[in-house]
Amino acid sequence: MSRQRQVREPRLVTRCRVEFERMDRLVSAESEDLSRSGVFVRTEELLPVGAVTEVTLALPDGARFRVIARVAHLLSPSAARALGRHPGMGFQFLESDSHGREALIQYLDDLLEELTPPPQAIPVGVRIVLAEPGAPLLERIAVALEQAGYTVEAFLDGADAYAACASQRPDLVVAAADMPDLDGWTLLKQLAASPRLHDVPVVFLSDDPSDMTRLQAYRLGVRDYITKPFIEEELVIRVGRIILHDGRGPGEATMLSGSLSEISLPTLLSLLEFERKSGILLVLGTVGTARIFVAEGRVVKVETAEATMAPRDRLMAVLDWIHGHFEFTSCEVIGSDEIGAGTTNLLLEHARLRDEAARG
Repeated sequence: MSRQRQVREPRLVTRCRVEFERMDRLVSAESEDLSRSGVFVRTEELLPVGAVTEVTLALPDGARFRVIARVAHLLSPSAARALGRHPGMGFQFLESDSHGREALIQYLDDLLEELTPPPQAIPVGVRIVLAEPGAPLLERIAVALEQAGYTVEAFLDGADAYAACASQRPDLVVAAADMPDLDGWTLLKQLAASPRLHDVPVVFLSDDPSDMTRLQAYRLGVRDYITKPFIEEELVIRVGRIILHDGRGPGEATMLSGSLSEISLPTLLSLLEFERKSGILLVLGTVGTARIFVAEGRVVKVETAEATMAPRDRLMAVLDWIHGHFEFTSCEVIGSDEIGAGTTNLLLEHARLRDEAARG
């Protein structure tokens, strides 16, 4: 599969409130991504292509912008299902609205400069085997990964994907859970049973957002779990993290990573306790950063910016975080136990504190 790479304008993947008028009433929706030229809005209340309207953007930090925009394209519910995306429409900001558009562009330029990390080179020749039964979604993922610099072999079913892996060991596999003939779950088990392929990292794509299914996938060895629908930047970012982290020394490979909005910290710690894992859980929350040290499934130390808090209080505060990203790195953890309680007891205590706070 060979495609010409296209340079895309930097997009900010963010959830902000978007308001616009439709049939003389105000519609409130949510953005999927935002750039200097426009915004894609998740909604089923669609306007016709070419319609011009005022759009109000309310960013998470409280900033608000009003711009004049034109509907550039639509993604109907049926087309969205085929592509594994949310239905919605893309607004293009009009240059005629110089004041609102220029203010928004300056805001985005400042934000992108602040958030964009230094470029990291992808190792040359990284080969990814992709298995997804939906042809439109398969094409979209393959294009995104190839534009990011990877070599992609794409297949519509798990049997062909496994044959490609067996023929030549890939650097990473992206596989859907539901596929004909050989589904993603069986593919995982076959990879795990192979002496040559058991440690190939797998990114799993699923329609099921439940914690139980996610935990089942992690227990079978997936490195990351992404629920549909998703946007291609999210997948590319997660794949990049795995590829770069797998360049670490022996014993330091990242075992799993993901979003706190998809799997909560209590659920994640329960998984680590069940599997008796040892390592460091890095939590990059929107309100701070924490490192949780786990030894044989037991939380023994927590590091945050709140150094004056007692260790257990620090953990209780971090367990409240629901937005951000986590990465668990497997390694030996030595040192004294600063927490002094088993993980299950700590999670029960956290649940009790949350219930008491909710009751006021």
